[in-house]
Amino acid sequence: MDSRIRILPETLSNQIAAGEVVERAASVLKELVENALDAGATRIQVVLKRQGNDLIQVIDNGSGIVVEDLPMAFERHATSKIATLEDLFALRSLGFRGEALPSIAAVARVEIQTRREGDEHGWSYRVEGGTSGEVEPTACPEGTSLTVKALFFNTPARRKFLKSPATEYGHLLGVFKRFALAYPMVDWSLMHDDHPVYTLRSGDLKSRIVELYGNKIRDHIREIAMDEGGTAASGFVGTTELIRRSRGDQFIFLNNRPIENRIVSHAVIAGLDPLVRPGDYPFYVLKLDMDPHGFDVNVHPSKAEVKFRDESAVHQSVRHAIRAALGTGDVKPAIPEKAKPSAPRRSISTRVVQPPVPQKPMSTDIMDALYKPVTAEKTIPLPVSPDQRQPAVEPQGPADSEPVEVVALWQLHNKYILSQIKSGLAIIDQHAAHERILFERAMRYFRNPPNPSQHLLFPEILELTIDDWNTLKEYATLFKDLGFVLNDFGPRTIRVEAVPSGLRVSSEGKLLKELLDEVREQKKERPDPREAMAASFACKGAIKAGDPLSEVEMNALVNELFRSEFPYSCPHGRPTVIKLSLNELDRRFRRT
Repeated sequence: MDSRIRILPETLSNQIAAGEVVERAASVLKELVENALDAGATRIQVVLKRQGNDLIQVIDNGSGIVVEDLPMAFERHATSKIATLEDLFALRSLGFRGEALPSIAAVARVEIQTRREGDEHGWSYRVEGGTSGEVEPTACPEGTSLTVKALFFNTPARRKFLKSPATEYGHLLGVFKRFALAYPMVDWSLMHDDHPVYTLRSGDLKSRIVELYGNKIRDHIREIAMDEGGTAASGFVGTTELIRRSRGDQFIFLNNRPIENRIVSHAVIAGLDPLVRPGDYPFYVLKLDMDPHGFDVNVHPSKAEVKFRDESAVHQSVRHAIRAALGTGDVKPAIPEKAKPSAPRRSISTRVVQPPVPQKPMSTDIMDALYKPVTAEKTIPLPVSPDQRQPAVEPQGPADSEPVEVVALWQLHNKYILSQIKSGLAIIDQHAAHERILFERAMRYFRNPPNPSQHLLFPEILELTIDDWNTLKEYATLFKDLGFVLNDFGPRTIRVEAVPSGLRVSSEGKLLKELLDEVREQKKERPDPREAMAASFACKGAIKAGDPLSEVEMNALVNELFRSEFPYSCPHGRPTVIKLSLNELDRRFRRT
């Protein structure tokens, strides 16, 4: 092998450059659409044949190209979008490197037709495999039409690395969708093999999402709207009904540029936590707007990846925006303003008592963490089991709890709660709903201890295994913060004096053992021990499917559910509420 250093031929160097920019037909489409948008187009037509291998054509009504600049447009590093180094760090355009057209023309047959506003006619120019033709006059409408034929005709080895036709077409559709969502104010059309695929009219983002995904998605997306720390976030995020186990419908735009960024993606998932499980992929269309000096897109040849100067601030802004978006919705039952209970109230037994005295000294490392006074809490009455309905010391006068607001609710098979809402029917999973309530209550307890307990008339003695005893020591402080009062009663034996208020249990000892088992499982998936404990507490303490509830108990449950920060999912990601719209019911009964 000759080891002498040489300058590569221009044709070869152009093809190498093309390999960085033109990976497949979808790469070509991306570059052509970016040029059309940078030219101010309000109408863009895309025409494809054989997954783009035979033809990719993008027609726009933008500003067009000055005839003298046509040959220059196909020279490497020739661009009208930046002039100085400062411009590179304050980009307002999508394309800027000046490599797209020469890279595409190096591996395809390219023809451009363009006409400026006010010109009598347009101009055409052809480049084939890097070899240029002549600029010629032509009849064409105002704007630009760029046609790419026979992609990779002179590099057959590149074609061998392309995937199946379905996969390549999927990539093309992905590019089209991303830009159609980024620019809902633009009219778009897509034709493939002479068949129309999309015809999208300009409008707002929600209308564009519905156009692309169908009318059913309208009821399952929540608006994102927040401006924090120099980052404005807008768009829509899907409810738990739209969660999938595969990627595909996650869109991030930065100043209308489709991007990929692990910081932003992680922030979305963090904002949704604990609504999603590991491996879940929620639906979202997230648009970020910020000063161009705050990020750098010049880190990847395709400009798909960006680097933020303050990643922590961006992460926090996105996380807060997502959490706020899913804190609202329209599935809450319509509660009458002055409704009163139709049945006597049943509240959880709470007693104000003096701290119980331990039977014998407990080891210092666990006693301090577990021992706490029992206090009373003012809460909405939730269901309790029959053996817990014992005489209680009720607060008197103005300090008493306010009446529960009552609406018409029905319990189905002692499992689901049904209620009319303004747009149809809401179906609530009573166990998942109570889980959500208890999870958020536990997280509040951890932030603001000490917290309420209910004292047991008959304390329960519990002998623990070594694993349970070690777990109890590890999470001792969190058990105390939840409202458990546990005292030493011998080797690996504890006395359960009090449990958290608001639980529906018949055996406190069984609950505690189940909770210890669940905590060990949860901490594998949740690095935050408070969240692991809260999720475990919610799962084991919630009312179960099969538990009958009175009307007052159902109202108490629904009222508190919709006071939650995230009422639409339990801590494990299952939905708490499913809505059936009137339109869906009418369709089922063939009334439409």
